[in-house]
Amino acid sequence: MKKISLLIKTSLVALSTMAMLNCSGTKEPVDTIRFYVGSSNGTISHSIYLCELNPADGAFAVVDSFAGTRGGSYLDLSSGGEYLFAINQDPWKQETGHSTVSSFAVEPGTLVLKAVNSQSSEGSGICHIHCCKKGDYIFAANYGSGHATALPVDENGEIAPASSVVIGEGTGPVESRQEGPHAHQVMLDPNQNFLLVPDLGTDRVFIYAFDAESGLLTPNPAQAYFELSPGAGPRHLAFHPDGLSLYIVNELNSTLTACSYNAEDGTISELNTISTVEDSHQGMKYPAAVRVHPNGRFVYASTRGENSCISTFEISKDRSVTRIQVMEQVPNWPRDFNLNPSGKIMLVAGERSDEIRLYKIGNEDGLLTETESKVKLPAPASILFIQKGSE
Repeated sequence: MKKISLLIKTSLVALSTMAMLNCSGTKEPVDTIRFYVGSSNGTISHSIYLCELNPADGAFAVVDSFAGTRGGSYLDLSSGGEYLFAINQDPWKQETGHSTVSSFAVEPGTLVLKAVNSQSSEGSGICHIHCCKKGDYIFAANYGSGHATALPVDENGEIAPASSVVIGEGTGPVESRQEGPHAHQVMLDPNQNFLLVPDLGTDRVFIYAFDAESGLLTPNPAQAYFELSPGAGPRHLAFHPDGLSLYIVNELNSTLTACSYNAEDGTISELNTISTVEDSHQGMKYPAAVRVHPNGRFVYASTRGENSCISTFEISKDRSVTRIQVMEQVPNWPRDFNLNPSGKIMLVAGERSDEIRLYKIGNEDGLLTETESKVKLPAPASILFIQKGSE
């Protein structure tokens, strides 16, 4: 049955491509989709890749690769696309053990990266980086030491020393992973007033007021943190497009938590929590990434394990979620995936299978459909689409 199902899915992809032909038999113009990929492989000299995808036929191309960061497993662009920021496994100074953040100028048109500078992340085991909308600050999450850091960026893309370094408090019941704080992500809210830091080690999302004038982070007086269930292990979160709700993926108990968000005072309240996998799922199950569809109707989460999967959730009017699909046998260990800006396709990065694979997204139901399109890359861990107008 699996072979028959695969043939049907492959035929559907072929038919969709044929549908793009006009009556004269020539293809309608199709914009190439371009994206950067960050690799977690710390042994290669070029860990950032520029890739292209032709959405008409699903053909991938690796256009270029860039040195300047080792194990650049998470990337972010300034809102105008002028600069790219990457985490860097190279130690800033051996005596401190601190990790490094690196900046690159993006050449218009070609999208070639030119190294600008690097700076200390003021913590160890960096795992995530985020750029504010204005582009004058980046933020780093240091999983190893638990610190979250704000770093100013000047008009030339140069990263300055940190303006603020914070760390949460607490532990969790999973002794091997929750002996103390482990910041796993840094994310400003849509209004850029509060920095949210999911901390796997404490079962908390810490909330810091951000002062864009001074660059200081201070605990939110209205709610210093949002607490999840013991042993949840919050890893990443994603905001709804309207900024009134957010969705937290929890690595240690394999769940997704839907929350309402008050943008006025930066407070979070739980709506519901649901498993990312079927009850019958066997073996390891460690959720990794979470993304909300641009239309605000669906949210997706990846789960790593022997049977890695991507789960689709429908967002209700009250912003709670219901799981409606589990797409199994996706690329092994999907540490990241991303939706293109139109929300029509998803790229899934298999960190342990060294590949990125293309999935189609249903226009009405948000469900994923397999394709045979894929590209081989070493340990892909971050996918960053390049918005039109920023090229």
